Amino acid sequence: TEYSIAVLPFRNLSSDAENEYFSDGVTEDILTHLSRVEDLHVTSRTSVMVYKGTRKQIREIAGELGIGTVLEGTVRRAGNRVRVSAQLIDAWTDKHLWADTYDRDLEDIFAVQSAIAENIARSLKAKLTPVEVEKIRKQPTDNVDAYDQFLRGREAFRRSNADAAVAALERAVSLDPDFSAAYGALAGAYVQSMYWHGASPT
Repeated sequence: TEYSIAVLPFRNLSSDAENEYFSDGVTEDILTHLSRVEDLHVTSRTSVMVYKGTRKQIREIAGELGIGTVLEGTVRRAGNRVRVSAQLIDAWTDKHLWADTYDRDLEDIFAVQSAIAENIARSLKAKLTPVEVEKIRKQPTDNVDAYDQFLRGREAFRRSNADAAVAALERAVSLDPDFSAAYGALAGAYVQSMYWHGASPT
């Protein structure tokens, strides 16, 4: 349909390959923002991550996923600066529906993610309610260092590295005791640590 979209994994253009977790985190958070728009059908993270590093053409990917539009982009992080480029493509005509580049301080990463999501929704002529806009613009934390640790922890959790996940997420909540998403992820990491590494349930 006109409102169906897949957010392909953003490529990491940082000189440090370790920043892969950061580009993946930006991808996931933009996907999450878009999924809050009722008018949009957004392909799940699990389905799109299989295309990470793929050489397949956009039309082929769209056919496999059954969607009409694709968002692809890049993330470059250097020190306290981040550049995010994104482009929305009509999968069947290969026409660019929208594109932009954001070159900002790292602390502006949440505003960048929100702006991309809102611009995509408007480009697709999806209805955006005030409540949806409020949810998209809401920052998970005011502490960028806590967010960075959260992304590290989330990536470690997905790699079943429970010890690293717990360590990073504990740092995240210590940096921002009000960071609810980090607490949720930490709870999951504790459970993973118990099942995979025999940690005490206590």
